[in-house]
Amino acid sequence: MTLRLVVAFLILSTTTVLSPTFVKPSSTKSITATHTYVMGDNDSKNDARRICFLEAKRKVLEKAGTFIEASSEIKNFQLSRDQITSYTAAVLSVETTTEDFSSSNGQNTITMTVKADVDTADVQRRLAAIVADKALQEKIAVQQQQIRTLEEQMRSLNVKLGDTSANAASELRKERNVIFGDIHRLESKKLAAIKAITGKTDTIRNYIVRNMTQEEVRSILGTYRDKDSIGDDYLSWNYGELWVCFTGRLVTGVGPKKWCDPNELK
Repeated sequence: MTLRLVVAFLILSTTTVLSPTFVKPSSTKSITATHTYVMGDNDSKNDARRICFLEAKRKVLEKAGTFIEASSEIKNFQLSRDQITSYTAAVLSVETTTEDFSSSNGQNTITMTVKADVDTADVQRRLAAIVADKALQEKIAVQQQQIRTLEEQMRSLNVKLGDTSANAASELRKERNVIFGDIHRLESKKLAAIKAITGKTDTIRNYIVRNMTQEEVRSILGTYRDKDSIGDDYLSWNYGELWVCFTGRLVTGVGPKKWCDPNELK
């Protein structure tokens, strides 16, 4: 074997051995929080369960926001702590892991533990989609403020219910149930907005190909959320998580950055 072939063989062998070290594994962390709610005389078990879940959810999302804020992957987004908390609430699902009703010294309580699974790669992708869409940012901020206001109203009603008669409690409980419904609707709207973006991403990856015209792209994806251009020849359209890039009027790339570098199209 000649010296040249030996060197080529060693380079190929080294590349083959080292290449797996460049694959970045997905990292998922389960974050939990526990809350105990002391039931009043006018609370049903279902009321107590809903109140306890909201408080436990608030705690776990705050912890998740702190974890996400420390992630180096999102530092370039330059988000405030309040924005991170709001967007975290929009992109994460929270589920109950345990709940326990108990009675001690004449007080009935419910203790609930909830968890949120934080997939750092997925969260980064969803946060990038929000950061790229100013209208979505404003919508989430408004909805989150509305939720906070409703939660404060609910806590105020809880105090009133603890100090009122059974007859007067009926109307207060009806008012609190309306608040529960309003909070649920706002949470659903936030999740729907995020899912709309991720759904658009799947459509781009499945159907947008090189040399497609702008008209063809628009017929598939609809109106872009944002755009940028260099002169008349280079143009990028944003659809949340991804940009579609054109040279002239033909597609040349798809990617997470406005000039499609890196380019996902082969």
